[in-house]
Amino acid sequence: MIHKVPGKKWAILKTVLSLLLALSLFTLPGCGLSEEDKGVIKQGVKAAEESKAAASRAEAAAKRLEDLASRLESSARKAEEAAAAAVTAADRADAATNRATEAASSAETTAKKTERIFEKSLLK
Repeated sequence: MIHKVPGKKWAILKTVLSLLLALSLFTLPGCGLSEEDKGVIKQGVKAAEESKAAASRAEAAAKRLEDLASRLESSARKAEEAAAAAVTAADRADAATNRATEAASSAETTAKKTERIFEKSLLK
């Protein structure tokens, strides 16, 4: 339901609203921000910018650390592979040494037999 405001009251209401609107466009002394408030706001903005920059630097540092950790992990894997290859090479060298020792022992046995045969042939 719409209520109609009588003409004179409507004119007064329009005038008051216009006056309030006009006053709201102007900053009245004492109603705005003080210099101290403006300084605090500027400090807050500056702190926020510094915080954002610090977060950006921290993110970059975290990325560098992640890359470094990845390289270290890769190096550790390569070191493990090299250690495994060294163990394999040592096992092969040990096996070769054993074969050489067996061959030397066999050669020594053969040399002793040959020497005995030679001595027997000289004694006859």
